Amino acid sequence: MARSQSLSGGDKARLLRAFAFHIHRKEPAEDVLRTHIEEQLRAGRRREYLPVEAALNESGFAAALKAMTVIGEETAVILAAVVDAKDHRLLAACLNDLADFVEGM
Repeated sequence: MARSQSLSGGDKARLLRAFAFHIHRKEPAEDVLRTHIEEQLRAGRRREYLPVEAALNESGFAAALKAMTVIGEETAVILAAVVDAKDHRLLAACLNDLADFVEGM
């Protein structure tokens, strides 16, 4: 997403919590994010979300969150390792903790 259209802290936290909720319920992280991207594309946010979709297809969940400016580069590296661990509870907990951190900023 473009810097001028970056999400606010509250929006980032809500989005991270929504992803965590679905992932905790054993929905694959990439499917959860793909559904969100499709909703945004249907809403007309093509310019912002086409790069996010490309990042998801090329590099996975963490890279797509980075492309959305929800997380930074360092967080993306760590989150990619958590995704690779294939533990949905750990990933959901990490996303919830990130949401708490974003809200506290």
